[in-house]
Amino acid sequence: PEKEVVSIYNDKFTTPPSRPQYFIEVYRCVNVELGECSNGPNAYPVPKKVEEIEILVPDITNKVRDPSSKKNFYKYVVYNHTDCKCGNLKYRTRKLYKIITNNKVSEAYFKAGYSNNPVNLVRVCDVCNIPQPRYLLTPRHAIVTPPFKYLGYQLCLPGCIAVKQSISNVEVMWTIGKLKFIPLMNDIFCKAYDGIKLYNEFKNTENLEGLSEDPAKLP
Repeated sequence: PEKEVVSIYNDKFTTPPSRPQYFIEVYRCVNVELGECSNGPNAYPVPKKVEEIEILVPDITNKVRDPSSKKNFYKYVVYNHTDCKCGNLKYRTRKLYKIITNNKVSEAYFKAGYSNNPVNLVRVCDVCNIPQPRYLLTPRHAIVTPPFKYLGYQLCLPGCIAVKQSISNVEVMWTIGKLKFIPLMNDIFCKAYDGIKLYNEFKNTENLEGLSEDPAKLP
């Protein structure tokens, strides 16, 4: 497994309304060795063993509620991959976030377990100084050989601004033996958002080597 920074809510690096931003480090199955998996629907790196990481968060509107109103608290569970094997992509997708039908918890449950939460990277000093490791499915991944199913890239956390980026062409191998180059955007240098001052610096910098773009939307 390889280290990846993820949102506790979904695999899109986004935060739902009324929830605090929360990003953690996990390990995910993204690589297999050449010859380890045969080409086909079961050629993806999937977890063989997982650990559950439980995170408890408050509703951020609790602070502005009427004191007599009931406060809301929620539980989320993220899977940490500890061992990998070859398998089906749908199985891997189910082993990223645990589906909880009703994730509301009591205030007592929240207070008892909140201290066991993993480190929220948003609250780490200077977290905006470096981009975070992320992975995405290679475009047309169904016809890509197993070692190239996922592409690693670097992304600034939401709330940080990328002041230097670069686009590189990553070489991948198709199952028909053809090499393909995939353009991939990487954030190279990040800074904490500081209003107009940083926006002007961002506009005027000569360090940009590519346009700001979500790597997952690249062709």
